[in-house]
Amino acid sequence: MATTVFVITYLISLIFLSVTFGYLYIPIWLIASYAIGFIAVIIVYLTHFPIVLILSSTHPYKAYLMKSIAKFMNHLVIRLKVSVSGLENIPSTGKLVVYANHKAYSDAFALLEVFNRPITFTPKKSVLSVPILRQWLRAYDVFPINRKNHRETAGDLEHAVLTVKNGLAISIFPEGNIKYRHEQKVTEMKSGAFKLALKAEADILVIRFDGNHLTKKRTPFKSTPRHLTILPVYPYESFKTKSSSEISAEVMKMINDAENKDIVLKTNRL
Repeated sequence: MATTVFVITYLISLIFLSVTFGYLYIPIWLIASYAIGFIAVIIVYLTHFPIVLILSSTHPYKAYLMKSIAKFMNHLVIRLKVSVSGLENIPSTGKLVVYANHKAYSDAFALLEVFNRPITFTPKKSVLSVPILRQWLRAYDVFPINRKNHRETAGDLEHAVLTVKNGLAISIFPEGNIKYRHEQKVTEMKSGAFKLALKAEADILVIRFDGNHLTKKRTPFKSTPRHLTILPVYPYESFKTKSSSEISAEVMKMINDAENKDIVLKTNRL
């Protein structure tokens, strides 16, 4: 939907501006039409605001809205070329927490494009200070992380447990901050991130991102390849007696062992 709205608005604006003000300035109209198309997408999504507040966080239409905006951002703004392997490993139902390495701010958009069931994320608490965006994200039952107030995060954890138990998958980047952008290996993870899977008695889905470090230098002038490797589900019954630090070490090893050197070399050359 978002991409369709953008393309239609872009073409209409480009034709209108060119015919009305002359084809001589078409480079300017190309830029102006892009901005108008982007604004049109924002307006359309704002009209959906009441619907987003009413529908449950697991409603298919709400998931469609997020997937649609993710595809728009990936293809027409950030310019990601997302590929994926192991898509069949995503369970269609059940309690699920997704853990992945985190190297770029666009990771969530890449995941949203390919994920085939409703999913929410763990934004920084500061993001929720933005009006409208706060209500929008809350309607999607995000699990906000406040690194300066662990007691507040612990309170939000209880809500996140209920969210997972209600069937909405939550994606967590257990490395915490974005770092080691050029480093292919994950070197540390926050063990506390795995308390959610334990408390919710949920299965774990591990995902590895490759090509992440290229985004910052290439966007928006050159497309960036991004590959997601989705590993088989790590069932709750297999880790329920382990500590969060033990699970953290295992997941980190899974991500590192999933490195596809052919993909890494390919994305580094492009």
